[in-house]
Amino acid sequence: MRRLVAIIAVLAVTLGACSDSEPAGSSGEGSERTTATSVTTAPSESGTFEIPDELLERVDEAGFEFPTIDYPPQPEGVEWPTGEWPTGEIPAGVDATAVETTITDAFNAGSGEGDVIDAVLVVKDGRLVVEDYNGWDPEEFHPSWSMAKSVTSSLVGILAGRGEIDVFEPASAPEWADPADPRHAITLDDLLRMSSGLEWTEDYSDPDGDVLTILGGEGAADRAGYAASKPLKDEPDTLWYYSTGTANIVAREVAEKVGFGEEFSAWITENLFEPLGIAGADMQIDDAGVINGGSWVAMRPVDFARFGYLYLRGGEWDGEQLLPREWVDYSRLPTPTAEKPEYGAHWWIDEADPARFYASGFNGQSITVVPEEDLVIVVLSNTGTDRDTALVDRLEDLFGEAGTSGTGDTGDDVAGADEG
Repeated sequence: MRRLVAIIAVLAVTLGACSDSEPAGSSGEGSERTTATSVTTAPSESGTFEIPDELLERVDEAGFEFPTIDYPPQPEGVEWPTGEWPTGEIPAGVDATAVETTITDAFNAGSGEGDVIDAVLVVKDGRLVVEDYNGWDPEEFHPSWSMAKSVTSSLVGILAGRGEIDVFEPASAPEWADPADPRHAITLDDLLRMSSGLEWTEDYSDPDGDVLTILGGEGAADRAGYAASKPLKDEPDTLWYYSTGTANIVAREVAEKVGFGEEFSAWITENLFEPLGIAGADMQIDDAGVINGGSWVAMRPVDFARFGYLYLRGGEWDGEQLLPREWVDYSRLPTPTAEKPEYGAHWWIDEADPARFYASGFNGQSITVVPEEDLVIVVLSNTGTDRDTALVDRLEDLFGEAGTSGTGDTGDDVAGADEG
């Protein structure tokens, strides 16, 4: 069985100039959209997290669209996938032959060990209708690479929903605890939106560069400490640039609230994995007791689908609001410091269809959430090509043609002063 864990040791050779800082972008069917300040959401069931009006206004001023989404509810009569996934046939109206051919062609089109689509899963209207593996053991953990950032973001969302953390206040990093330090102004929001201003090189071709240093070099023992010790390159909250280091600082901020090492791992299991039915994960806890929040979090393929399904359902799971609905909105809210509306809070956004958002990882990992189609698509790969994104696009096109039995759609409602 091929394992991807060895990739870290050869990143400088195999990755070249590639980086998962470039999103796995794709086109999708357009939807009716509104500007950022014209978005409403239902009040959070937790009542403790809201997107500030100021942030919505900045997104609007940047000219970025932020559509209303009514996250589709669990279909009547369909069990939540906390245990086994409810399975079903490909829905009527979807060309099942075309789906099968598309996946088979993707599996067979690779050029070898470094160009393989490992797994494809599709959840439609609450049922797992596609689960195909290309030699990958479905019980084996698959690396997520930078999809880990989206998992890390969800941990912050859990705490924010409980009122235990404020992402709009300065982060608690000891490296800039002195109020006179210009880094003291950096907030968790800045870190989640890759707008901290901290110096960073996300260059996978440089063995001495920052990202490889924390993945397998001298910075791997304390990833967050390495990243947080960087000087400012730009004023906080003024410029977007991709940084795996900031995700590790975010992970440490969570640990500061819930505990380090085994305590951190146990908290994640109790508050995220067990409620979703996720059967364990490899989180690569470093010597400082912090998970590799920027580039790992390996899980079984079906568990990546569960994680995406949590966001498809607006943070709800089997009657419990694990994440505030507003946190899911916040996650897909475009970052106003970016040149394009393609990145939220550790989630990517489809610029062509902003109602579609996705987690993305190096070498072809993605969890694509399409609420208007009640659809989640998971593709796990080891490929430096764009075959994985082409596969996601084609599958979304095929399943989108059938419509949806859920209620997810975009709408025209406008935001009030107090809602995100």
